[in-house]
Amino acid sequence: MPSVPTASGKKSLRGRSASLILIAVVVLASAVFVIKGLTAAGLTGTPGTFTVADCSPHRSSSSGHSRSASHEYDCDGSYRSDDGKSVDAEASLSSIDTDHRTGTRLAVQGHHDSTVLSVLSGSTYTLAGRGEITKSFVIAFLILLFVPLLLLDLLTGFGETGGTLRQWRQTWRATAGTRTRTIVLTTAGVILFGVVVVSPALGIALAP
Repeated sequence: MPSVPTASGKKSLRGRSASLILIAVVVLASAVFVIKGLTAAGLTGTPGTFTVADCSPHRSSSSGHSRSASHEYDCDGSYRSDDGKSVDAEASLSSIDTDHRTGTRLAVQGHHDSTVLSVLSGSTYTLAGRGEITKSFVIAFLILLFVPLLLLDLLTGFGETGGTLRQWRQTWRATAGTRTRTIVLTTAGVILFGVVVVSPALGIALAP
C-alpha cells in the first residue's frame, strides 16, 4: 500500500517545479479573463458599436463529428468605432448570452491588436458593460480555485504518491493545526471573496 504524504512539506525538486509551473499556468489563464474584464470596462481596446444582422445558437463540439447546441449565441453584423476611424462590415460576436434581434446596437470594444483576446472570444470584439465585466472577473477568480489544491500538493507532496481521493483526504487530515492548512484555507477564502464580493463590486465601479 502506498505511503500517505504528511504535512511535512517534503517534496522532490521535480515535483515542486511541476506544481509551481501549474500554478503559473492557472494564474496566466486567470489573467486573460482579467484583461477581458478590463476590455469590457473600456480600459483597453477601441470603443464602438456593433449592429446585429443575425444571431444563431452557438455550436460547440468535443470532436469534429459531435456537435451540440448551447445556451449561447453567435452574432454577425457590422462594427463602427466611436471615432469613426474603424469600420468592419463583417464583424462577429461569439458565445454571447442573448439572442439579439436584427438591428440591435450593442456597445463593444474592438481588440484587433490583441491576438489572445481575439482567440479567447472567438471574435475581435468584446461586449462592454457591467454584466460582462462582472462575468469576466468571476471566471478569473473561479479559475484561481485550482491554486489552493496545487498549494496543498506543493506543501505536502501528496500528488507524488498517486494523488487519489483517499490519499487527498488523509493528507488533508494530517494538515490539521499546521500552517499548511492555514495557507490553503486562507487562499481559498480570498478567492471565494473575490467571486462573491470583488467581482460584482468591480462590475459596478468599472461599468462605462
